[in-house]
Amino acid sequence: MSTDLQTFMNTPWAYFNNSITQMHSVPREELLEMQRQAMVARVDEHIERIEMVAKHAQRVGITSVNEFDDVVPLFFAHTAYKAYPAKLLEDRRYDLLTRWLDKLTTIDLSTVDLTDCKTIDGWLERLEDETDVQMITSSGTTGTISLIPKDTHTTVEGMKVWKAMMFQTFGKEPTPEDDPIVDVIWPSFSGGRFGNVRMIPWMKREFCHDDDARFHALYPHHIDSDLMLLASKMRAAAAKGELDRLEVDPELAARKDELIEMQMRQATDVPEFMARMTSELAGKQVFMMSLYAIMYEQARAGLENGLSNTFAPNSVLLSGGGAKGVVLPEGYMDVIRQFFGNDVKEGYAFSEHNGVHFSCEEDRYHIQPWVIPYVLEPETNEPLPRSGTQTGRFGVYDFYNQSHWGGVITGDEVTVHFDELCPCGRTTLHIDKAIMRFSEKAGAEEDKISCAATSTVLDEAVDFLKGL
Repeated sequence: MSTDLQTFMNTPWAYFNNSITQMHSVPREELLEMQRQAMVARVDEHIERIEMVAKHAQRVGITSVNEFDDVVPLFFAHTAYKAYPAKLLEDRRYDLLTRWLDKLTTIDLSTVDLTDCKTIDGWLERLEDETDVQMITSSGTTGTISLIPKDTHTTVEGMKVWKAMMFQTFGKEPTPEDDPIVDVIWPSFSGGRFGNVRMIPWMKREFCHDDDARFHALYPHHIDSDLMLLASKMRAAAAKGELDRLEVDPELAARKDELIEMQMRQATDVPEFMARMTSELAGKQVFMMSLYAIMYEQARAGLENGLSNTFAPNSVLLSGGGAKGVVLPEGYMDVIRQFFGNDVKEGYAFSEHNGVHFSCEEDRYHIQPWVIPYVLEPETNEPLPRSGTQTGRFGVYDFYNQSHWGGVITGDEVTVHFDELCPCGRTTLHIDKAIMRFSEKAGAEEDKISCAATSTVLDEAVDFLKGL
């Protein structure tokens, strides 16, 4: 393997000289060939080093891959990372959960001492203290939580890319001014293990240079995973009309009132926090990540009080995925721009891979160059042609995933443009902003993905229990 290919696979940010312009300017055919070679090398590595991938590859008769579509039969559904027996989490059998998780990662977890772990966060912290794993969890909207084993290198480097995508300008090489120390406005908890909250330590490092005084969170405390699990179980039971039959560990159930009180407070806490931040940080360069609905309500109230252009013009606001089901009035973006004095960037991502795909001036999400996109037939997961414009289920192979398997089938319907170059000038493949969850489209509680590789993960979990 050439040194260039190794650098591209393992440290892509260095490969592109820390420049988003170089990252999104590689000639299309040249990038595709680099991606294909990186995919081949990483698949070989993971078949050898990840037990669950090796077992499924053996079942379907795959020993190596050569072309893009060859890897699709090995893809996991995004639900694979919560395919463990839920009772293990409820019973706090962190020893058994670690043995299950050890089958899904290149990082050796077998020697970690877990004898006195009493909470989910205590368990995950122990794994991180004694190995190189960095655990990410989902918020658990379906009643359980995903457990995704990432690693320190890719999470740290990923935040460097995040910041560059916020402050660098495509078409220009970066300058020291493109790496500013800024105040961060964070209308959520100051820590936790799910979704975006998990990345706060790396965000503080890159955006605030570890100055805690520059990180402004709605709540100064962490939201713990046990409470998130309780919330997810309550949501799932309520959706089925079975809240009165919900069985939860008594110690965890005792915290139900704490959870309810916290959720009720947010209705007043969020607008009060935003009003305070726009006053205290007026005129400063800030980074803020929030939902459009929150931005709009603060902007509307501020404009009514005669305020506008709140932050410094080189500030950055980030949202993602549209209005999140909230119906906002026509022209809401103009209200946000007028009050804050800045436009809003948008990104699309999911926890199982390493990359936020940011939108360009043409309102298209550009795929980061270490992520190979696939459009799959929604029912069969067969890959659609890698040409023209294709709409279907979104799958990716992320060869930058070094700690866990990079092939993921999502629950999202997307449109990918395989041939068309975007008018913005970026050469990377791009997808339309109109992304829809299949569960929303079908009106079902949760989209069911038929995936042979995920069935393998489930079978392994059952076999694992039978062997105890």
